[in-house]
Amino acid sequence: MSLSSSFIPEIDRYCDRWCERCPFTSRCRHYHLEQHQSPQVASGESDIFNAEFWMQMQRGLAAAVHRISLQAAAQPLTPGVADLYPHRSAREHPCSLSALEYAGMLDQWKSSDRIWPPLPEEAGEIIRQYHYFLYPKLVRAIEVGLTSDSGLPVGEAADGTAKTVLIAIDRSLAAWGIVYQAYPRYEDDVLPLLLHLDRLRKSVEVLFPAARAFHRPGLDD
Repeated sequence: MSLSSSFIPEIDRYCDRWCERCPFTSRCRHYHLEQHQSPQVASGESDIFNAEFWMQMQRGLAAAVHRISLQAAAQPLTPGVADLYPHRSAREHPCSLSALEYAGMLDQWKSSDRIWPPLPEEAGEIIRQYHYFLYPKLVRAIEVGLTSDSGLPVGEAADGTAKTVLIAIDRSLAAWGIVYQAYPRYEDDVLPLLLHLDRLRKSVEVLFPAARAFHRPGLDD
């Protein structure tokens, strides 16, 4: 296989730029250009390790969603569809503001005078990675899509970017689910974060109904 054909075209177009945890670095031209290394240098071992890491997180997501479902009877989680569109401002869109609120909730968590136990290493890594990721990426998805007369986000670029946001939310949910399981006595602090993320996830799925099915080159093959 030639050097050029080993890369997957446009694989970096809808990624989250977290190369350290990407299972496709050996097939990404953007990564190799940034690292100034040729494809021969990459053995692919880190890609295999990262693939296993995200499989574990997927199981964590299932557990987190199960916990959230147990709260559904007490707290309505379905977003108000009428509040999501039409809307002309991406930065002031309810979904964007919800993502910004999540970042603020984490800021409060970090700056609190309370003494928290250390986060489980892998969960903490994910939480920190996506702390400030959701808001600007979601604003971008809505900005890209707000081109129709209806004011609704439409189009391939919007769906692809929204899918990246949804995956980041899924991973954050899984990470907080791990924290919830590790420190059950902090349930009252962790559960609001889980519920907030779940509401945001469902709102984004309503706003971008085709996002989950969007096919990202390489990443979804």
